[in-house]
Amino acid sequence: MKILLITQNFYPEIGSGANRLKNLYIQLSKKHDVEVLTTNPSYPNAKMYDEEKYWSTEQINDSKDIMRLKMRMDKQSKSMAFRLLYYFELAYKVRVYVKKYQYLYDAVYVTTPNIFLPWAAFFQKREKGVQRILEVRDLWPDSVRDVEKMNIDLFFPILKFMEKMLYKQSDKIVINNEGFRKYIIRMIKNKPVLFLPNAFTENETGFEEAPEDFRVIYTGNIGFAQSYEKLQEMAHKLEENKINFKIIGYGMNAHLFQSYIEYNDFEYVTFEEEKTREECLIEIRKSNIQLSILKDSDVFLNVLPGKVIDGIASGVPVVTNLGGYTSELINEYDVGYAKEKATAGELAEAILKIKGSRELEAKLKNNARQLLKSHFLWEENIEKLNSFIFDKEFRR
Repeated sequence: MKILLITQNFYPEIGSGANRLKNLYIQLSKKHDVEVLTTNPSYPNAKMYDEEKYWSTEQINDSKDIMRLKMRMDKQSKSMAFRLLYYFELAYKVRVYVKKYQYLYDAVYVTTPNIFLPWAAFFQKREKGVQRILEVRDLWPDSVRDVEKMNIDLFFPILKFMEKMLYKQSDKIVINNEGFRKYIIRMIKNKPVLFLPNAFTENETGFEEAPEDFRVIYTGNIGFAQSYEKLQEMAHKLEENKINFKIIGYGMNAHLFQSYIEYNDFEYVTFEEEKTREECLIEIRKSNIQLSILKDSDVFLNVLPGKVIDGIASGVPVVTNLGGYTSELINEYDVGYAKEKATAGELAEAILKIKGSRELEAKLKNNARQLLKSHFLWEENIEKLNSFIFDKEFRR
């Protein structure tokens, strides 16, 4: 089978989205002819990809299957108008490519949260025999409305209609969070939906003994969806309790948070700029707690962030304010602490409880390793996707 993957973010970019599509490409390529339509790496900034350390996967570096569209507009522009122009430019180029070449493929697989890409790929004449697979990694436009400084109330009804039409135009839908299933089924019934979480390859897995010098770590984006204020509160709580807290961050508010740490002259709280995925995993494994915080919004609190999977797959207990599927997962399998809309005080109390009991920490770590094996290995999960797309029982 020949598959076209369409994604805005792709290797060597950092972030769970780019890493997910990288692994989808590698795993699907074991059985199928897979091509990727994407852009040049630029998130969180293009200059960092001049460093060779980000280009660590020779299989992709040497591949002729990666088609990178050349863009005139800047995705990382601070102007919202210019960023929208970037999205429109990218959507136009994707539309032109799909219209011209979709007949070459058995399946076109498009991923959100950039909603312009599936609109461009699917809102046009369908080539007979080509399956349309939509991957939903964010509930758009609801998530946009919950982001500060982006008032879309005037256009919201239209966007919701377009969202429903997008689900209707898709043959099958893949979700990275089980909590999205009910939402989608309410909008459009009788549509095949597969839960395919972010995961680790067997080569990526690795575990370390819990370090004696207790440390909490936060890795990843500090942007619109993340609770910047609660992250500040956590810094003060952990500083007061003399607990080492390391942040490896990037994104809209990363440098602001770094300045905040320096201004307060914290002794136990440190900040480092973005690292490669491999470097971050090493740091996570050398920590006792993986912290994940999002804004107190129903949209954000019901996602399954990559950093939660990173903690579980590294055998490190996760502490979070998330609800929904993530909370159920963490609490059911006893791999940390999760409470929807938990306060900074509650999160700090959970961390102190784990710090005060090596026996409890050891149990949580062992449970995390078992959960990795049962839920979050790409080699196991990719077979579900293969069956979902290509088995006769799933065909329309």
